[in-house]
Amino acid sequence: MSARAQISSCRRLLALVAACAFALRPAASAQGVGGAGASVTPAQVALAVERVRSSSAPDEGSLAQALALGGALLREGRFAEAAELFGALALKLPRDPSVLYGAALATFNAGRAAEAEPLARRAVDAALAAAQTTKAGSADARTANERAADALVLLGVVLAVRGDDAGALKLVGQAVGLAPDNFDAQLALGRALFGAGDDAGAVRAFRAAASLRPTDAQARFFLATALERAGDNVGALAAYRELVARQPGAAEGHLGLGVLLLKRGGAEAEEGLKELARALEINPQLYEARVTLGRALVERGRAGEAVEHLRRAAELAPGNPEPHYQLSLAYRRLGRKEEAAAESDIVRRIHESRRVGAQPDTSAPPDE
Repeated sequence: MSARAQISSCRRLLALVAACAFALRPAASAQGVGGAGASVTPAQVALAVERVRSSSAPDEGSLAQALALGGALLREGRFAEAAELFGALALKLPRDPSVLYGAALATFNAGRAAEAEPLARRAVDAALAAAQTTKAGSADARTANERAADALVLLGVVLAVRGDDAGALKLVGQAVGLAPDNFDAQLALGRALFGAGDDAGAVRAFRAAASLRPTDAQARFFLATALERAGDNVGALAAYRELVARQPGAAEGHLGLGVLLLKRGGAEAEEGLKELARALEINPQLYEARVTLGRALVERGRAGEAVEHLRRAAELAPGNPEPHYQLSLAYRRLGRKEEAAAESDIVRRIHESRRVGAQPDTSAPPDE
């Protein structure tokens, strides 16, 4: 899947939520687990699970410690261990929103979406119930709404992964209505609307997300991409340039800017080539940057420079005929007729295999 196609699929609505949207409450500082900066040991996890299982119900201090330990496990990407700990807590505290949210989050990121769904639904119910008991407009109400929005986004992610795009869109829209300043809710809503073909709505959501976190590269890239698909190339160009200025080390900014500049053509094309080259300096595995740069170089009579990029693109997406087709053109212009014919044969075989369904479509890998 190309960089642009990342946000067209609701099923990848907000992948790996724990990495960027850890919002368990209440939770003690993770530095209280094993010392500042120290990794959680398996022995600590086993002991914590044993203590939870052996107690009738964790007291406030034990709960805070267990939540902090679970949070540290999530941040370290140890989702199976986190799921075990939060699962034990959920048996003791079946109505606690933070515990249910942690259990759903860990289970989902452990690759068990079907198991995560009922936990996420319980987390939503518990969080919404807690929000209803707070005084409207108070600080407690805002905090409760944020918790509920987090739970709604997580359930939306789970439903999207399980193929219920309409359900996911409804939930993330509800999350934004409940907590408009929730970054993850706005980002998830933007991706869902983009996947549903609502470009204007996606632009609004991505713009809101970018305003909430001005330095977030993903939100700005999605905003620029949505603007581009909506036909606002001027706005998209400005958004890509702002992303590059704010996050010069983010490959997606240089990729998006380079592709758009090449599409605009004229005097901007040379700058586009440089931006694509910069994107590949940051991340050499970007398929779209490789194939776009290779194609552009062939079109500009620089076939010798294009060959390496197109070879790499073919390695990254072996089932995509495009890099092989471009290689056949490049070799032909270089007078390398046998190699050109070989690439043309590969293109033919790929098309034939697709017609008979002999192989899955691996037309483009994730640019991640």
